[in-house]
Amino acid sequence: MIRKANVEDWESISSISARAGYDDYINMEFGRSYLDGRDVYVHISQEIDGFIKLEPLADKSLWFSGLRVGPESRRNHVGTKLLKFALDHAINNGYKSLRCMVETNNIPSIRLMESFGLSVVDKYFFFSGGIDISGFEKSYSHGGNYANKEWKFDSVHETVYSKGNRQVYLHTGRMLYYTVLSGDEFKYTDEGSTCAPETIAPFIKLQPDYGFQSGYIFEMETSHRPDNL
Repeated sequence: MIRKANVEDWESISSISARAGYDDYINMEFGRSYLDGRDVYVHISQEIDGFIKLEPLADKSLWFSGLRVGPESRRNHVGTKLLKFALDHAINNGYKSLRCMVETNNIPSIRLMESFGLSVVDKYFFFSGGIDISGFEKSYSHGGNYANKEWKFDSVHETVYSKGNRQVYLHTGRMLYYTVLSGDEFKYTDEGSTCAPETIAPFIKLQPDYGFQSGYIFEMETSHRPDNL
């Protein structure tokens, strides 16, 4: 059974996240607030043994993250069941695609995404520090490349800062998140986090992010649902 999580589920979610073998940002950065206003769903066999978070994006895609399964349940296809639930949710609610990011060295998760039918559509690199956008002009309703909205990658950009051939998207959340959309020469600041697609990343003169250096964006269009799902 899969149902929406409630506050009483936190101890189980926290325990699974701590034991999942991946970066435990859920406990370290959020704690119980992970459940605040978020669509987190839990899988229950005899007890909670997995969970996933679903969030809508402005480009009508459904973003999923925090897919975690207890080590004792990994041979029971819990991860696949949660992905199928996410895909059904996307289709039933009119989303055009299902999307996520997986760290490039997370081989088990990459294999799970590929076996489910999601495909890599881009690769992003992450850096410590921000882009100096002083003197840039602000424009609106730009779309195209993906932009980092606090670890959710959306192809709709409400505001873009431009100067010459340089375009930068800035999202203000728990910190400043810069996404370089185009350009090759920038000035930098110490504050914030910057990401860039693989074609632009070699031009970024910042230190790589120690905790998360690169990730693949996986996506599946809901109109192309595999027959076996």
